[in-house]
Amino acid sequence: MKRIAGLLVLFLLVGCGGGGGGGGGGGSTPPATYTVTLNWAPNHESGVNSTGGGYQVLISGQPTIDVPYTSGPTAPTSTTVPLQAGTYTVTVKAYAALDAQGGGGGSLSAPSTPITVNVP
Repeated sequence: MKRIAGLLVLFLLVGCGGGGGGGGGGGSTPPATYTVTLNWAPNHESGVNSTGGGYQVLISGQPTIDVPYTSGPTAPTSTTVPLQAGTYTVTVKAYAALDAQGGGGGSLSAPSTPITVNVP
């Protein structure tokens, strides 16, 4: 399988969300959840930016997030996820439905440089 060229760069915006206190009751309070928006530089290869292409976002301890191409000139380059307080490692991979020879074997880029995200 051919790998798609280029690594992706990640940028983060962390904002508060969820959480909240409550009245008494003696039960434990569930951990606060924060809304984290992940942005990355686009991959300009046509296979990524057409039907069957897109990105995989990998966050340590979380299921892989699929960000598929849907329409327009490029695949989306951001996703918003709920995360609880903690430290996470994040990488992104670009993918395409076709391989280098135009077959249906698909292609997947190497992961971007990992970044560490600290959610308060």
